[in-house]
Amino acid sequence: MSATPSTEFPGRSRRLLFAATAAVFHACAPSDDPPPQAIQRDSAGISIVESFGPAWGDSARWYVDPEPLLDLAESGTGDPHNFYFVRGIRRLSDGSLVVANQGSNEIRKFSADGRFLASAGGDGEGPGEFSNLQQIERVGDSIIARDIRSRIALFGPGLEHLRTTRLEDYARNLHHLRDETLVVQAIMDFAEVYGVVRSPEALVLYDLEGVRGDSIGSTPGGEEYVAEVLSAPPLFQKEALVDTYEGRIYTGASDRMQVEELTPDGDTVRILRIPDFPLALTPQQVEAERSARLDIALPQGVASLPPHFVQAIEDMPSPETRPAYAALLVDPTGAIWLRPFRGLSEAGGPVQWLVLGPDGNWLGSVEIPEDFRVMDIGADEVLGVWTDEMDVQHPQVRRLLRGGG
Repeated sequence: MSATPSTEFPGRSRRLLFAATAAVFHACAPSDDPPPQAIQRDSAGISIVESFGPAWGDSARWYVDPEPLLDLAESGTGDPHNFYFVRGIRRLSDGSLVVANQGSNEIRKFSADGRFLASAGGDGEGPGEFSNLQQIERVGDSIIARDIRSRIALFGPGLEHLRTTRLEDYARNLHHLRDETLVVQAIMDFAEVYGVVRSPEALVLYDLEGVRGDSIGSTPGGEEYVAEVLSAPPLFQKEALVDTYEGRIYTGASDRMQVEELTPDGDTVRILRIPDFPLALTPQQVEAERSARLDIALPQGVASLPPHFVQAIEDMPSPETRPAYAALLVDPTGAIWLRPFRGLSEAGGPVQWLVLGPDGNWLGSVEIPEDFRVMDIGADEVLGVWTDEMDVQHPQVRRLLRGGG
């Protein structure tokens, strides 16, 4: 992977750069023209796009319908339409939908109108079976699935099992890159210290046979809070996120509002950022999040949290900034969607996803309805899971309307 560092500007220098750029635009345009909302420049062969405000302004140009076009929990009856711990939804080219249901360790296929067609998987260690199904990914019209033990299984369009193989230990996520190539996030090592630690991850290429290729780079990985009695996400956990689109890799560490675009060789070719996006946390926000960690539902017969658990939560360090985002998805047009991070204390209500256009400019925000968890984004639809007031999961398709701009 290219060792070219991302160019950063301290606050004062960034303001001077912006002022100088604005002055150039001002000299070439009528006096009443506003300063540019984004600038693009090249640095050591890397294209850098910086946005200083949303192109849409305060209005939303794209819209997700609050009413589903299809609800798989209601499009039929029986066990195939009962869902628990859905881990992914993908649409195939024939219009059918494939759902990963972790609760039964199954992959289920439905017609475009929601009729159950087939299932595969189930609990076990045999070919095509899973121990804690984690993820599905579309590879053409085939589906590849990963379980928590880093085993992957490939299924054909009808969910016929083709092969099962195994990735290296500690594979955390996989993405289809191109042809028969996957890029896998794999934890490189674990820090043997207490406190907030961040174990780096390698980006490793594999083929569909499970043969390991080159390591093309790394990410900072995800934060973990480690104490003698507890290992858990820290307050406002930062983690590295990856997605792929047309043979390119998009990754971000969530430390800042920035996404990097990489070639299949791991070379950075583009950096997209919103330099001054506000991420600072107040002491009140941090303490509210700490309190939310302690205010959890207890198992039947348990009156209170164990004292050592309470102490571990109270000892968690107080971060100064929140993660820039908690999910990264690239849609079929090349637009990049970023879900802002929400802590336990901030749950409830719709979520405003940020959208960067294919050119890297910050377009604006799209409102995602409350309790709807996005799992994939198409050209004119959003696939996800809505959880009702009875905690029943509903895999759904919702219409995405893209207005001008």
